[in-house]
Amino acid sequence: MRVLMLGWEFPPHISGGLGTACYGITQGLMERGVDIAFILPSMRADKSVSGTFLRSASGVPISRALKKAVEKVRRQQASDEFSHLFMRPVRANLNPYGGANFGELGIDPDVFNENDQYVDEISHFRGGYHNDLMDEVYRFTTAASAVVLEEHMKKPADVIHAHDWMTYPAAMTASRLSGLPFIAHLHATEFDRCGDHGYDKIYNIERDGLQAAEHVIAVSERTKQVAVERYGVPPEKISVVYNGAFLHDKVPSFEVPELVRNEKRVLFMGRVTFQKGPEYFVEAARLVLNEMPEARFIMAGNGDLLPRMIRRVAELRMGSRFHFPGFMRGKDVQHMYSLTSLYVMPSVSEPFGIAPLEALQCGAPILLSKQSGCAEVLPGALTVDYWDVRQMADRILDVLNHPEMAAESLRRCQQSLQSLTWERAADGILAAYAHVCPNARS
Repeated sequence: MRVLMLGWEFPPHISGGLGTACYGITQGLMERGVDIAFILPSMRADKSVSGTFLRSASGVPISRALKKAVEKVRRQQASDEFSHLFMRPVRANLNPYGGANFGELGIDPDVFNENDQYVDEISHFRGGYHNDLMDEVYRFTTAASAVVLEEHMKKPADVIHAHDWMTYPAAMTASRLSGLPFIAHLHATEFDRCGDHGYDKIYNIERDGLQAAEHVIAVSERTKQVAVERYGVPPEKISVVYNGAFLHDKVPSFEVPELVRNEKRVLFMGRVTFQKGPEYFVEAARLVLNEMPEARFIMAGNGDLLPRMIRRVAELRMGSRFHFPGFMRGKDVQHMYSLTSLYVMPSVSEPFGIAPLEALQCGAPILLSKQSGCAEVLPGALTVDYWDVRQMADRILDVLNHPEMAAESLRRCQQSLQSLTWERAADGILAAYAHVCPNARS
């Protein structure tokens, strides 16, 4: 089976859990014998990462004919799934596919012709998340469609698998041009990121993509419920496939300085944004420090709310017990987890949450908001409503004062963790593929 996968980030160039999840998914599927071409907006060069063939859409040549084909798709869909999208085709060159049998692949032969005229301008993408993200998403639609068609012609594929809203417009267009079925993978929604005050354009793209997809993969039952209630997706069209963890036989050991060996450390690790609930963590820290002034709190990560959190910590005069080490990656993350008495994820809305799985592998007990998808598969985890800072503080104090309780919660969570593999996730994804391509090549 061959899958053309569209994503916005992939290790080592990641900004959060989406890149980690995409990597885990590809590794799990390859273990099951699936051939994957992963198409990104930008990367240093086309290369293979642990068996996954990566393709950059940056600088891809595009023909005038393909540009017209994309515009035609937009007009055809103007009354339904593209009603809220303004497509801006990239002007660039796409090499002609001489002698290709378009009909057998389901590709409209009118997309290409031997006398096609080329334009000189080629689109380049920055990748990542920035102020021009929306413009780049629209341009990616044409460039990614070109790559999908090229890959499909080189070696016939079975399905287009797109991750989150940034790639949905590209998947919808590529699906229409190639005839391949499109599966939307829903890792997070605009309601998770921004509550009820999200960006209408992003919501519209999410809704159009989820409704246009032949099938949807949601990362938790919680996310499935959002897709049904907020986006009008029929529940029978959605498969829930939980994320996995890279289970290591041995986590690297780190030397703990004697000065901090007996410290009680409470960690927030993640994007410092509305969705992750950093303000509730800070307010809970204030209540804990009132009763246990020797405790130490750490907020690791970057985000738009970071300056406000720093100011709030200063207002509460907690600066000597509260630290902001910034964005961390790799072994620095594992080191931080290994020094932690408790990892707290107070997310306002968390579709799944991979960070708690990483914390557990490093031996850190976890406290999750009840609004977190991974709580569905970690019954031993301590939980609290994100907004209840008094109860959050009490839970933190319980763990710091009663290490035996923390050890029991950790043991139960680590036991559950053993079944949360990416291979298991791959089996769920393959079952979802079967909904749209039951006769796919094995």
